[in-house]
This record gives sequence, structure tokens and C-alpha cells, in this order.
Amino acid sequence: MTAFFGASTNVTYTSAELTAGGKSFALGDRYVDSAGNGWVFVQANGAITGAGYVCTIDETFQAVMITSTNAARGDLVGVAAVAFADDEFGWLQTSGVFANVQVLASCAANVRLNTTATAGALDDDGTTGAEQIENLVLTTARAASQGNAPGLGSNNAAVGVTL
Repeated sequence: MTAFFGASTNVTYTSAELTAGGKSFALGDRYVDSAGNGWVFVQANGAITGAGYVCTIDETFQAVMITSTNAARGDLVGVAAVAFADDEFGWLQTSGVFANVQVLASCAANVRLNTTATAGALDDDGTTGAEQIENLVLTTARAASQGNAPGLGSNNAAVGVTL
């Protein structure tokens, strides 16, 4: 568990919990934990299924599981450490060593990752209309099924060009 300033990256908060708990986190707050991983405080705009699911983060720090149809070039990309209910607040990882990145079957390591039609999952295919994800790669290939694989991100992961 990574903790800083009373926050934990594996905990989500309702609006009432933020207020009642005296938390002073604001949307868009960014922190670097003791391991050098970057995080941003967001609000879920729809449920985020669980650890490893990849989200696009807009300019108001609303996060939604990424697909080829909702990713906009330049948007920040974050990876959830836990599931979020719709409208909950919490932390998404934007850089560093990622324990879990949700990808489709047979996704290779150390190659460009792209958005897919599957919400929250990336892949290494080159489907026309998909968006490239910059500054994020897998460090270990994914086996023959969809699931999580470890990754590495530098700077802040972001949506790149459309293929």
C-alpha cells in the first residue's frame, strides 16, 4: 500500500467521505510516491472495473475507462489500483512501475500500446482508428487471454496519434 499525506492509492472516496473525513485532496492533485510512481487524483465518470484498468483523464480530471472512441489526443492516461464506483474519487497511476495494466490476449512487451474497443484494455495491434498510448509499455508479455501485465511508464502516459 502506498500512502502519502493521509491518502492511499488503493482507497476510493465518496463525496461525503471526503468531506466528513477532512480530506483536502482536489481533483488534479499529483503526487510522486516513495517508489517514484506518479499519481493523479480523479473522479470516476462511470464505474472503473478494477485494478489495472486503463482510463483516459480529461481536463476536469474526470476519468473513464479508455476505448478507441472516447480517447482524445493529449488526454492524460491513468491506471487504476482498485475498482471505482461511478462518481467516486481516488488515485490513478500515470507514471513509474505499473503492477497491473489491463491488455488483450497475447499483447507483447516493449512495443507500442493502443486503445481498443474493449473498455479499459489496451493492445499491441494496429487497428485503424485506435489511438497510440505514449509513455507506457508492458515489461512482460500477456498470455493467451485478456488480463493484467506489468508495465513501465515515463513522464505521464497520454493519448497520442490516431492510427
